[in-house]
Amino acid sequence: MFRRHLTTFLVFALVNSPSYTQNVGIGTNTPTGPLSFPSILGNKIVLWGDGTTSHYGLGVQSGSFQVYANLPSDNIVFGSGRSTAFWERMRIINSGADGMVLNGRVTLRNGTSPLDTDYSPGIWLYRSDNTNLLGFMGTQNNQNIGFFGGPAGWGFVYDAVNSRVGIGNTSPNAPLAFPPALGKKITLYPGATGDVGFAVAGNRLQIYSDNPNADVAIGYDAAGVFNERFAIKPNGALAINGNTGTAQQVIASGGAGTAKWVNGLSYIYSNTFEINQTSDLSTTNYGSLPGLSPVINLTKRSKVIVNLTGNVRSTACFTCGSQLVEAAISINNLLPIVGLVSTSIPNGDQVTITTGNKIFTLDPGSYTLIAATNNVLGDIRTYVASRFRMTVIIIPEE
Repeated sequence: MFRRHLTTFLVFALVNSPSYTQNVGIGTNTPTGPLSFPSILGNKIVLWGDGTTSHYGLGVQSGSFQVYANLPSDNIVFGSGRSTAFWERMRIINSGADGMVLNGRVTLRNGTSPLDTDYSPGIWLYRSDNTNLLGFMGTQNNQNIGFFGGPAGWGFVYDAVNSRVGIGNTSPNAPLAFPPALGKKITLYPGATGDVGFAVAGNRLQIYSDNPNADVAIGYDAAGVFNERFAIKPNGALAINGNTGTAQQVIASGGAGTAKWVNGLSYIYSNTFEINQTSDLSTTNYGSLPGLSPVINLTKRSKVIVNLTGNVRSTACFTCGSQLVEAAISINNLLPIVGLVSTSIPNGDQVTITTGNKIFTLDPGSYTLIAATNNVLGDIRTYVASRFRMTVIIIPEE
C-alpha cells in the first residue's frame, strides 16, 4: 500500500519537475494540460458535497459537459467579481417556468460552417405541451426578419432595410402590406354574427360593421372621445353630424365649414313648345312654354339652372340663302338674355342647337320665364320650323 502511494507521488513530482511541462495528472500519468483527468465518464470535480449524491460540481457524459447544482431549487449563475462580491450577468434556473435570466442583449449569428444561409439565426419554439416544434422567429434573409410557421410559412415579416411590415407578403412595398389576394384583410372586432373591419373583393374595397344594426362612421378622436362627422346607417341612410336630414334633401358643401342638409330641387320644369313661323327680317317670336307656370315665386335666394335644346329646319327657300336662327331664355324679358345660341342653317337642312347648362342667381321675388326664337336674318317668306325643349331647375341656396 505504501509503495503504491509512493509511486503516485513520484509521478506527480516528476511531472512537476523543471525538466517536464509541469502538467498535473489526476488518475492519469499522461496529463495533457496543467490539470488533466482520465478519459472516463462521470464526476470530475466535486465543489461542494460528498459526491455520492447530488452536489455542486463538474462532470462529463457522452457528448455533454455538465455544470450542475446540488438541488432543483439551486441555480447556476455566471458573472464577474468574486464569490462574496459577485456581479451577476446570467442565471440558469433549474426549476419553474423560467429557464434563464440574462442581464443584457443577446446577439445571434449564423453558426454554420461552411456558411449555409438556410440556417439563419433565430429561435425555434415548441408547442406549450412540448409535443412538436410550433414556429420560428428570426432572420429570413439579408433583408427580412420575422415569424415562420403554419401553411403561410413566413406569415409576418419586417423589412429591416426599408422599415416595412408584410403580413403574408415577404416583399412589402408600403409601411404595411398584405398579399395580393381577395378576402378579409383587417378584423378590428370579431362579433357574434360578423366582424368589424376591412376586406377586398373584386374591384372593391369593403369597410363593414359586424351586424345589421351597426353604423359605419367617420370622424375624429379628441382625448379618447369619438366625434362623428359622417355615417352610413345600416339601412343605407346618410348622416351628417348625426343628422339624417329629411326626404328629398341634399348635402350642401359648407366650403371650409361643415356640410349640411338643405332642401332639394324646389322646381323642375321640362316642357316642349313648337313655333312654326313665316318671317320677314328681324321677326321675333316670344312666348311662355305651354304647361309652364308663367310666374315663379321665390322665397329664398336660389340658383337657377336653365337648358334650352331645339331642332331647327329650314323648310323652304325662294332665294336659296342661309338663315341665322337664335334661341334664348330671359327672365321677365328684362334681365340679360341667358344662354343665347345662334346657328346658320343651310337651306333644307336640320340642326340641333342648345344653350348648355346656364347657372345664375335670383333673389327672392316673382319671376316669369320666357322662351324665344328669333329669325334675325332670312329670306322673305322663308319658313323656319322650330321645336324646342326647355328645362329649368331652381335650387334654394339654404
